[in-house]
Amino acid sequence: MLVYRTAKKYGILKNKKINILNKNRSFCDFCGKQLKWYENVPILSWIIQKGKTRCCGKNLPILYPIIELMMGILFVIYFSIGKLQGSPLQCGLGLLIIVLLVFSAVFDWKYMILPDVVTILLIISALVFWFLGHFGEWNYFLVALASMGFLLILNLITKGKGMGIGDVKFAFFMGLFLGYPKVVIAFYVAFIVGALVSLVLLVFKKIKRKAQIPFGPFLILGTLVAWFWGNSIWHLVFGI
Repeated sequence: MLVYRTAKKYGILKNKKINILNKNRSFCDFCGKQLKWYENVPILSWIIQKGKTRCCGKNLPILYPIIELMMGILFVIYFSIGKLQGSPLQCGLGLLIIVLLVFSAVFDWKYMILPDVVTILLIISALVFWFLGHFGEWNYFLVALASMGFLLILNLITKGKGMGIGDVKFAFFMGLFLGYPKVVIAFYVAFIVGALVSLVLLVFKKIKRKAQIPFGPFLILGTLVAWFWGNSIWHLVFGI
């Protein structure tokens, strides 16, 4: 629902009949009827309702339970790999970052925009993480600038078609949050997975040769992989 509200504020849903900004609680995407609490239980509600709305019987996007399941899996991974060993503030920020990253990935995949407000929140969270765990290690800021500069060069070379300015801004967060060498792993995963997904979509004729696909979700995937397993991957590849 937050994705739709943000899209409305960006002016993307200008033709949407339902005025979502005037609704404080969750509502049906199709008829606008306010939903009951039991219609909002993650995954379970979608299964019980057989993927349809209770009010008007419309098919609900499969993306809903997928995102809910993804959030649960990421939280479990976060808990299982020891990310909760820091201060309560760090633990809470970590969960917030996961939520913001998933939100950005979904929003970019649907509308090809990485919302600035979310990127700013991510950068602020990364600054707090740096202050709590890496204060005085100024190389994190150099890595952030280098990461942003790297994608900015690609943005200029492709004239914005291969790399959006939103991706450039997001790269600053990546560098500041991950540092070196994790950010290298994040970019590597993003470019490899992005290329593979594009190839598959082309082979199955889901997109045309010159079609644009959002790169933000792949940057976010790379960020999560590097954050969770970056040190292990670096050690495995380079023995460092």
